[in-house]
Amino acid sequence: MIASPRELLGRPRENRRGRRRPPGPPALPWLGAMPSFAPDLLGAMVRFRDRYGDVVHMPLPGAHHTYLLNHPDDVQAVLVGEHAHVMKDEVTRDLSRMLGQGLLTSEGETWKRHRKLAAPSFQPRTIARFGDTMVERTRRLLDQLPARSVRDVHRDMMRITLEIVLDTMFGADTVRDIDTVGDLVSTLLEGYAEVALTWRALLPRFMRARTEDRIDRAIERIDAILYELIAARRQAPVPGDALLDRLLAAQDDEGQGMTDRQLRDEVATVFLAGHETTALALSYALHLLAAHPEVAGRLRTEIDQVLGERAATVDDVPRLRLCDAVLRESMRLHPPAYLVGRELLEEREIAGYPMPAGSQVLMAQWVVHRDPRWYEAPEVFWPDRWLHGQAQRLHRFAYFPFGGGPRICVGNHFAMLEGLLVLATLVQAIEVRPRVPPHPLRPSTAVTLRPVGGVWLDVRRR
Repeated sequence: MIASPRELLGRPRENRRGRRRPPGPPALPWLGAMPSFAPDLLGAMVRFRDRYGDVVHMPLPGAHHTYLLNHPDDVQAVLVGEHAHVMKDEVTRDLSRMLGQGLLTSEGETWKRHRKLAAPSFQPRTIARFGDTMVERTRRLLDQLPARSVRDVHRDMMRITLEIVLDTMFGADTVRDIDTVGDLVSTLLEGYAEVALTWRALLPRFMRARTEDRIDRAIERIDAILYELIAARRQAPVPGDALLDRLLAAQDDEGQGMTDRQLRDEVATVFLAGHETTALALSYALHLLAAHPEVAGRLRTEIDQVLGERAATVDDVPRLRLCDAVLRESMRLHPPAYLVGRELLEEREIAGYPMPAGSQVLMAQWVVHRDPRWYEAPEVFWPDRWLHGQAQRLHRFAYFPFGGGPRICVGNHFAMLEGLLVLATLVQAIEVRPRVPPHPLRPSTAVTLRPVGGVWLDVRRR
């Protein structure tokens, strides 16, 4: 019998010592537990939590020892306490085909060196200088909108965040054909999801040849663009303020900087991971505001009082409290990174169970963020929960949209600043309402939580 939320709230943490394996859905030869969750991974993970508890044995094809952890204590134990005994999970490591050995995919000493070199470029004090760029790029898109249109705001947000990342990484108007870059990024993300995260991953490569070739061609074209930009910045007589200039100037303790290949990998990571996740957070925020006009009205009032008719600046951020709460609540309900994974380097006891080396340990933001033990009315869009001190009362890992521990997303401050300034600028200029007839929101569990068919809304100028 599946436990009710009330029963779940009152259930004490069990003593698991001495048990050999946690409970979980039935597994089949070759397919593992895939038939139990293939049609709806998000819904299945929530059902598994309710049925099996905080630790679920969920074997995947080719990875018999796969576990889903649903309690913040266990999430913290893996991401922080066991940091020295884990590496990125197999799915994330497969992204190295596109991202090389950037911060998202690298391990060991390579990761430590890259993190030390890159981290100063993403500190709050450093990224604050890009606030005006974030607002200007948003207003540029708004100037092109008709008085009223029914449109895919996810496509619009992808365009805005891509322009922002290109501008802040390389300098204004350095990249000539932004549309081509955007199409290549989409090709890579969609192609990877098709060949690595669906049943097609079980097929030999020759049976996926068309998609594999499309990915290879997109990688070649992206590389050509990135290496050309890196070479141009190396030859520039005077360094600028772009992030790439700061990465070029960074040196380790031995006085060594990044090679062109290392720079390419870090830039590609920002390209493919950075702008995509922020665009998703903004798209889902607009969707939720359209569905909750009372919250949208209060947000417009806040923005009108703080900004009036002038453009937003970094100095306005502390006063945009409801805007911040809307963004955080959107990422709670629809976390762009909906799942984080680690692989055990050696046998360890995790959450009271012995787990062998090579085990894949998964922690789903989608599941933890919707747990009634940590959130009142967890399925309800209620930004006020972030205005009434809930963040201070929450377990540190009951909300982890950017991961956590030493490998927390290095761009989290950049993403939050960008999200706030872009959302405030959008709400200052437009109102969003559900499309008639409404377009259903169907999140797809690909590399990120992408909406199938987009996010279509009725957009009107204020």
